[in-house]
Order: sequence, then C-alpha cells, then structure tokens
Amino acid sequence: MIELFVLAMLAVVGVSVAAVIGIAVFVVKTVLWLVLLPFRLLFGLIGAGLGLVFGAIGLVAGVALVPVLLAGAAVVAVIAIVGALLSVLLPLIPFILLGLVVWAVFFRDKQPVLPVA
Repeated sequence: MIELFVLAMLAVVGVSVAAVIGIAVFVVKTVLWLVLLPFRLLFGLIGAGLGLVFGAIGLVAGVALVPVLLAGAAVVAVIAIVGALLSVLLPLIPFILLGLVVWAVFFRDKQPVLPVA
C-alpha cells in the first residue's frame, strides 16, 4: 500500500515540476514579448509602408499589362478555335475527296466543250 502512496507522490511532484517550468517559460516569453514589442511595431509600420508601395507598383503594372494580356488571350482563343475546327474537319477529308471523284465521274459530260481553233 505504501508503494501506491509513493507513486502518487511522485506523480504530484512531477506535475509540480512541470508547472514550475511552465510558469518560468511563460514569464520568459512574456518578458521577451514586451521587450521586443517596439521593434515589432516598427517593423510592422515599415512592412505596411512597403506593402502599400509594392501594391501600388503592382497595380500600375497590372493596369499596363491587362491590354497586352487580353490581346494575347484573344490570339490564343482564335488559334484554339481554328485548331478545333481543323480537328473536326480533318477526318472528313477522305469523304470530301470521294465526293469530288464521284462528282467528276458523273458530271464529266456536262462540262462545255471548247471549240478547237
């Protein structure tokens, strides 16, 4: 029975040590946070200013590049449409040629004969 009591006391001591270490880490973290707070605020303001500057530069570049990109997209769309039409019409070439041969055979007689001079 004494072993169970010793085990319980070891658990209490372990939790107490963990709590002391946790409080120490919390105090160190809080002190560092408070010491570094002015630097964080300063860098935050500098970062906000730089963000606004680079955002404005990106906006100007975007406004300048939108017409070029739209023209490129239009060219790509036209090329895609031509490619789609060719991919649909390309398998029909043998049937078109067969139709031309049939037309040439059946309507050969109806062509006007040119007089020989």
